[in-house]
Amino acid sequence: MNIFGGATKVEDERIVNIQNKIYREIYFLVMAICLISIGFKFYQYGFGVNSIHTELAILFLQGVYYTVRGASMGVLSDEVEIHDRKSKVPMKWKTLFWGGASGVIIAIFFGLNSAFNYADTTAQAYSYFFMVFFVSLMIYIPFLVLLSGSTFLAAMNRSKKAAEKELDEDEIER
Repeated sequence: MNIFGGATKVEDERIVNIQNKIYREIYFLVMAICLISIGFKFYQYGFGVNSIHTELAILFLQGVYYTVRGASMGVLSDEVEIHDRKSKVPMKWKTLFWGGASGVIIAIFFGLNSAFNYADTTAQAYSYFFMVFFVSLMIYIPFLVLLSGSTFLAAMNRSKKAAEKELDEDEIER
């Protein structure tokens, strides 16, 4: 039964799987269009973020939506459990690694930007690069590791609660 007391809808599993395959293809098509658009705009207008705000918003928000929706339906914890069984490195460590790697990439970008745009001599460029690089490392690595780790743990807890609630509801119906 559903929330309003009516009978649950019976669906053909084959049709649902085909629909999911089509949705997955649409998702990859939208991702490809966004990435091609970013490449074209970089080629046409140069490497600036001003021209690609829409594409970046689409790429970022689809990841946020998938995480929130997966956590609210209880699927995320199951996906992580399956991943951890198959992989040598658990998903939580990969999440922390990517947070740290993002911090290193941002630090390199800021260091290079300072060296190229603000230095007058080669020695000053090296000095600016290393100073900005290490300060950026100290700022961004802890922040991004904590951000990625805490959001992952919060999503996992929410997903586990949703999965437990669904199991409890199934037991009550029987």
